[in-house]
Amino acid sequence: MIEQLELLKQLLGIDLYDSSRDEIINHYIKKARSNILGYCNIESLPVAYDAVVVDYALYLYKNKDSVGLVQKQEGERSASYEPGIPQSIRLALPLPRIKVGY
Repeated sequence: MIEQLELLKQLLGIDLYDSSRDEIINHYIKKARSNILGYCNIESLPVAYDAVVVDYALYLYKNKDSVGLVQKQEGERSASYEPGIPQSIRLALPLPRIKVGY
């Protein structure tokens, strides 16, 4: 997970030696991985998808103040938010597994 942490810090413009936000950044990496595993209905994610986990963690980190919002309007400005995992990230993931029986 060190490589993911470093990549996410670079994408966020955080100095690699600044460890003051590492716990928070690692939280979003774990949350992204957990959400992706749940979406794909799998127990582990191949290493090949580590960059997708970072992309989704970046999305979660940057949009942490708008979690649960579908639409927001401030004066003449309005924004619509995509619920769940954004389509650009879903397209980079393996297809979700379908459970048959229990």
